[in-house]
Amino acid sequence: MSISKERIEKVVDVLARAACKEYQHRVEVPADATEDDFLQIEVGMNVVLEDLERGEVARQRYIKEIEQKNVEIADRAAMALRELSTPIISVWDGVLTLPIIGMVDTVRGAEMMEQLLARVASDQAEYVVIDITGVSVVDTRTADSFIRMSEAVRLVGAQCFLTGISPAIAQTIAQLGIDTSRIRTLRRLSDALKVVFEDIGIHQASARKS
Repeated sequence: MSISKERIEKVVDVLARAACKEYQHRVEVPADATEDDFLQIEVGMNVVLEDLERGEVARQRYIKEIEQKNVEIADRAAMALRELSTPIISVWDGVLTLPIIGMVDTVRGAEMMEQLLARVASDQAEYVVIDITGVSVVDTRTADSFIRMSEAVRLVGAQCFLTGISPAIAQTIAQLGIDTSRIRTLRRLSDALKVVFEDIGIHQASARKS
């Protein structure tokens, strides 16, 4: 049986493409091709290529589904991490605390402010205590973030206390020349809560007398 060089080259070309995972190519078989043993190889190869192509399509679809699920998991994890990094705690009706731990960059500062203001609005909070005991390093942007956060809370109608300012952080803020005159600062979170509860008690006593 004599097989033309052209037929062999076509088969070799399709096999080379298949080796590169290009399964969409087929061995060209003329409709009037003469039945021979090599024709059966060509037809059989096309059948195998069709199966490989379907398998590759299914594999790609599966990979995309896995990638999408991974993205969703990553998004949920990121959301959970943001919530954990901004633990806004309701300690009393109308009283919120925000204990901050770790580094505060521009993105985290913006997220904390957004979430804190949303909670102040939703809880109709009258008092907010921002505690930075767990913040070891404060630069210009970090200090400015705390100041703006306190100002924003005040602008939406709640009283804001800033507690946990260490001597080193106090020195940094002073050296940076940041105006803290409109911010109520206390040494500890418990000190601020004591003031808040005493203030609430005064309001309640006044309400009973009236």
